[in-house]
Amino acid sequence: MQPRTADVVIIGAGAIGCSIAYHLGLRGAKHVVVLEQESVGSGTTSKAAGGIRVQFPTEIEIAFSMESLDFFARFHEQMGVNPHLRQVGYLFLLGSEQDVEQYKRQIALQGQYGLDVRLLTPQDAKAIVPQLRIDDLLAAVYSPRDGYADPHTIVQGYATKARECGVKILEQTEVTGIRLEGDRVVGVNTTSGPIDTRLVVNAAGPWATRVAEMVGTNVPVYPRRRHIFVTEPFSDFVNPSPLVIDRTSGFYCRTEGRSILMSPGDAQEVQGYKVTIDWSMAEEAARKAVQRVPVLEQASIMSGWAGLRPLTPDEHAIIDYLPGVEGLLCAIGFCGHGFQHSPAAGRVVAEMILDGKPSLDMSALSFARFQSTMPLPPQGKVPEPD
Repeated sequence: MQPRTADVVIIGAGAIGCSIAYHLGLRGAKHVVVLEQESVGSGTTSKAAGGIRVQFPTEIEIAFSMESLDFFARFHEQMGVNPHLRQVGYLFLLGSEQDVEQYKRQIALQGQYGLDVRLLTPQDAKAIVPQLRIDDLLAAVYSPRDGYADPHTIVQGYATKARECGVKILEQTEVTGIRLEGDRVVGVNTTSGPIDTRLVVNAAGPWATRVAEMVGTNVPVYPRRRHIFVTEPFSDFVNPSPLVIDRTSGFYCRTEGRSILMSPGDAQEVQGYKVTIDWSMAEEAARKAVQRVPVLEQASIMSGWAGLRPLTPDEHAIIDYLPGVEGLLCAIGFCGHGFQHSPAAGRVVAEMILDGKPSLDMSALSFARFQSTMPLPPQGKVPEPD
């Protein structure tokens, strides 16, 4: 039976929403309800490539990455399920002086946290992945502790533990409205009936804008379609491989069992939220793949999928209370990094709710950074993979 009241209502049961629910439940929060229009982890999380890296350009994202990677490393012990974490590295391939300088600055910042991130020669990169074409590269960047894990297992792990702590997760339950008295949240309306609450967490991923519209405002989160394809079993590629990212073309790939997972790195504007696969993007992925890894010309694409990536204008998440509406906390716009940052993001959002403030300085992820100028949608920039 759906509860009629809740202390906290979380909209969205992806990695972010379920992590928030887990961390609230872990700390003993009562009357927490998660609302999911489909099923746990069926949205953007189910379309993620599973990447986990410390190679980020800002202090808060580096802090999130370090905490989250440690959490994933002990996930099996703590959560009781195997996340299939493979710490085989991220390898960024750099073909422009601008990228080289940018990554040098990032490496300097990452080094302040004691992280092992290395600037390599193209020949060094080829030693790690012998199948690479490197004649047009200037450098590469590698962090051996990075890698990837299984998003499905992890989000289900959050949900299971949250339920054990007393959190109610209502699937097939769509939010149809948020009720206000003045500028204060007092409840949500759903397809299964109303719930009274004074705190709503918008963790709706690409649907974050739709939730904001329910209180007559907007947020700078723009859903963009991206594709991932998987080849037939292919043995002529180093296995397991690091996640390889060609910064020039946006293409990325890694091993997926005996197959190769790859993406053209697209970020296409779409109308609405129903995303179908565009098989012409498989040709684009194959073209970019052969340019960077010529041996992949012999690989055949077996399957693929398309998902929505929630981008913000500066490609950084938003974790903040929505200005002008009391009782609406946003954890949105993770730009494809929500899965890998979910442990830390869930913890700090729980702190904001239970303690009144987070233990980390979250100002870099606040709405305030957009208030001086009207934010514009991302233009032509391909976000790094996750």
